[in-house]
Amino acid sequence: MKSNYEFLGDHFPALAMMGSLAEDYLYTDGNSCIIKLGLFGETIVNFMMELDNVEPPLMENTHANRIKVLKKEGLIAPGIDDIFYALRKARSKAVHQGYDSYDDAVILLEMAYNLGVWFMQVYGDYAYESVFPPPS
Repeated sequence: MKSNYEFLGDHFPALAMMGSLAEDYLYTDGNSCIIKLGLFGETIVNFMMELDNVEPPLMENTHANRIKVLKKEGLIAPGIDDIFYALRKARSKAVHQGYDSYDDAVILLEMAYNLGVWFMQVYGDYAYESVFPPPS
């Protein structure tokens, strides 16, 4: 099966792998799918910090605080922060409470895909366009 996240492979292979693994887990292990998607979002935030030479927070260098720093710097487009926070909160719930929801995983997969497209357009191939087909 071709992954919806393959488009990231040339520029960001780690993201392509995480997205592909999340898709693989969708039908067999929703918890792992959600965890991978949260990691996908966190990895994008870390890439942004590095690529834009943004210093991480000196105190409480958490994923949530790194999102806040990027937002304050004007590096996160409106609506994108909502995706980052949704992925972060779902991952935290999956890791700490064993949360497992197929329906939420499907929604989060598409949200993460849209985040990946935005990231590719801003940091990779500026002309990239695509439509998300649900994984089969």
